[in-house]
Amino acid sequence: MSNNKLKMGPHDVGGEFDYKIDTHDHGMTYWEKFSNGLVLCVPETGLIKLDELRKTAESFGDNYFKMDYFRRVGLSLVELCIQRKIFNRKELANEKKIAKKNFKVPILDLPDPKLITHLHDGIEHKHKQSDFQEDENGEGPPEYYFDMLATAQILHSKNIISIEDIHKKIDNFERTYPARGISVVTKAWTDSTFRAALINDAKSAIYDMGIHLESFADIICFAHDSRTHHVVVCTLCSCYPRTLLGMPPSWYKSRSYRSRVVHEPRRVLKEFGTIIPENKEVKVHDSNADMRYLVLPERPSGTENWDEEELSKLISRDHLVGIRVPTLK
Repeated sequence: MSNNKLKMGPHDVGGEFDYKIDTHDHGMTYWEKFSNGLVLCVPETGLIKLDELRKTAESFGDNYFKMDYFRRVGLSLVELCIQRKIFNRKELANEKKIAKKNFKVPILDLPDPKLITHLHDGIEHKHKQSDFQEDENGEGPPEYYFDMLATAQILHSKNIISIEDIHKKIDNFERTYPARGISVVTKAWTDSTFRAALINDAKSAIYDMGIHLESFADIICFAHDSRTHHVVVCTLCSCYPRTLLGMPPSWYKSRSYRSRVVHEPRRVLKEFGTIIPENKEVKVHDSNADMRYLVLPERPSGTENWDEEELSKLISRDHLVGIRVPTLK
């Protein structure tokens, strides 16, 4: 990104045509999962609002663009806690020192494979160096992770949140939330009454299914049809129905997606392998802190006799934001 564009505000994302989107979802490291869980636990206490986290991140200036999403949001939480006098910098530094000490593990030298020979099924066998490599890649956690560990421990000691609260958030985002959106779509595909209710008042219809979204934000459902294809974005940051779909993919949070999909949606969709006929209108819906969107894809032909369990295997998160369409494999 050029220096000129670095001087734009964090949300001045319009007019960027030339940055290709990395359409691969890189998933989340444990450090990111922990940071996300912690950041989402604290606003539930009422001490800090999500909008305040966003505003604080914007105050980082040019450093905003040098941080990845989870570091930016995580350090915003730390800064707000200090501003609110929930803890001070000395407390943070002391707890961070403990976190780093607890994280240290002994480094063991790997054996020289040339010196190891043994029998496999009676046949002499030598190992390769790769046989002794560790499973994890990289050099360990980033620095901000220790800020997150320290913050979590301080908040736990002050009875504001518990470490268990964070672990529950992590588990919900990995297991519970991603299945919710899929179940909503399969029910809409098989129950016309529910489909109508979902389009009329999505949040109430989902609640009537027995799913409590644990979110103040409203949900609007847009259904694909023969004339219209819907796509969801958040040009503000990464507003997303997380308690309905789980965590947004990494490309959804990227500046290139947020900027480009609003003014060249067909070209963006093509990069994801989705070709929309010229006679079909593409509508882009911009999420915000108070309003989230769910796309109801068209049910693939040839599935008329399928039950909800079978249909669920056709649906992924990308279909529910309109970036891809479900098809029979």
